[in-house]
Amino acid sequence: MSALIYLDNSNLWIEGKKVSAVHNGLALDIWDAAETKTFDNTFKLDFGKALEIANNAPIKVARFYGSRPPQADSVWNAAKSAGFDLDIKDRNQRNKEKGVDSAMVAAMMEDLYTIAKQGDIFILMTGDADYIPVIQKIKAKNYEVHVLFWDHAANDLKKEADKFLSLNGYLDTLRY
Repeated sequence: MSALIYLDNSNLWIEGKKVSAVHNGLALDIWDAAETKTFDNTFKLDFGKALEIANNAPIKVARFYGSRPPQADSVWNAAKSAGFDLDIKDRNQRNKEKGVDSAMVAAMMEDLYTIAKQGDIFILMTGDADYIPVIQKIKAKNYEVHVLFWDHAANDLKKEADKFLSLNGYLDTLRY
């Protein structure tokens, strides 16, 4: 049994900044943090710890998705050092992230048909309900799918996963 891990950096990190804001008393709850755009900008995600929490099986592949950071940003180097394969997308003319979800889904489907073996587990670190169709396809091929995200992940995503693990209890562990 091996793990195939897929992490949506922007989704995990930005939402983690909101969770940390609530934890530190900067917002009443996650919905208040979202509505008021309150973030704990000191929150930095330790990607090595994320891999440890995500999995206790040998890692077949760990893929990291997101948009191109500023030159001085160390996030991508930290993710690469932690063992992730990187998939960096350029932002569009409006500085919006585009193509991350579809690239992640495409890789999951390719991995399903090329490198996954029965008994392997697909692990998604995202909270977006857009991943439900790909989870259904993977489960239809008799693979387990685990989702790891903050408490406020989409309820339908939590229900579709074979296992959901909230990262809220790991906030301090994931912080560096």
